[in-house]
Amino acid sequence: MELIKKVLIKLGLKRQVDLQHYLNIEGWLTPLEAKGLFNIASLLKKNATVVEIGCWKGKSTWCIAQGLNKGIINCIDPFNADGEAGSKEIYEHTKGEKSLLVQFKENLNAVSKNVTIVLHKGYSNEFVGLIRQIDFLFIDGDHSIEGCTFDFVHFEKDLKVGAYVAFHDYYPDRADLGPTWVIENLVKKNAAYDFHKSYDSFCVFKKIA
Repeated sequence: MELIKKVLIKLGLKRQVDLQHYLNIEGWLTPLEAKGLFNIASLLKKNATVVEIGCWKGKSTWCIAQGLNKGIINCIDPFNADGEAGSKEIYEHTKGEKSLLVQFKENLNAVSKNVTIVLHKGYSNEFVGLIRQIDFLFIDGDHSIEGCTFDFVHFEKDLKVGAYVAFHDYYPDRADLGPTWVIENLVKKNAAYDFHKSYDSFCVFKKIA
């Protein structure tokens, strides 16, 4: 545990961050990816609007919240361990005895009062167009090509110029993965987006037009 804390501190995860709590939340996020979420959130101005599609038990949400100076994180998730083929089996195996929604709330209990967590329980298609003027869009829900394409196409319309969009699980050699396909075919080929930075499989772009 102490070694992992030192690694996280070296990566820059130290301002306002309860490292032990981050490490205790179940999820799939490397220390470098955690740093990426924290870093992007820390770039946002006060009263920023964040949309996170796919939250699981709140590991990534916690990292975003620690980076935000002040703002709202809109968390979209059905909280039912549903998922595309290949992932659903893993979710079922690791969901735990308590409901995912209860676990999420418990894990985010200690978030700063400057950060508001707004829960949108359901699938992303139920909330299209309801959240405007987005400063940071994090897509980590349905990893199928169809699902990831839907999330990007429908939510990027509400991104401000200067906002960030990020994807988890981008692997250049896995063209069958939704995040990889969307980045290679829709984001990189769109002049409105400029590559910002990658943190392991966490890939970030900035909307410039």
